Amino acid sequence: MQYYHGSTIKGLTELHPHLPVGAHSQQPHVYLTTSRQLALHYIWDTQRFGVKMPMLDIQKDGTLIFQEMFSGALEYFYKGVSGYIYHCEGNYPADARVPTSVISDAAVPIIDCEYIDDVYQHILQYEKQGKFIYEHYEDLPQWRIDVIRGHIIRFIKRNSLIVDNNHPSRKFIAEKFPQIWAEAQALNDYNLL
Repeated sequence: MQYYHGSTIKGLTELHPHLPVGAHSQQPHVYLTTSRQLALHYIWDTQRFGVKMPMLDIQKDGTLIFQEMFSGALEYFYKGVSGYIYHCEGNYPADARVPTSVISDAAVPIIDCEYIDDVYQHILQYEKQGKFIYEHYEDLPQWRIDVIRGHIIRFIKRNSLIVDNNHPSRKFIAEKFPQIWAEAQALNDYNLL
């Protein structure tokens, strides 16, 4: 079966298991997907943002839904970002947490790759084809905004962002979610975080 893997790194010949910052798993894996579209969302500038947080939901038919956690998030994360979609083949166990995805505990050889000059423009092409739903922050109901707040508070707590000045996502979270950051700081001050 053919799989895809998105990366900003050029010239890879195989993918090696790794443990990304903020990963839910405690074991290193190679992550692959049968969805070229999903692989696009994982071409991520980790130097700029630290942790990958693509904010996606995948419908049963494979349609991706991008759920903005702040206004303009899709453009902010992807416009002008370039990278590669690597193509791999093989049989790998499914990743139960992410539909269309599989994992490998061993290195995965790369068959070939394609260069993506602007990830944002490629993602928007799927929207034009009706294969991508873009949920804008401004259009979200209050309960969804409350869910985002809870997600960010848990992320801050799980990664000790209030006290870890070196965490790669600290600056991004503090800048993009200033009210939630202030709330987390207050909760931490009173040992409630």
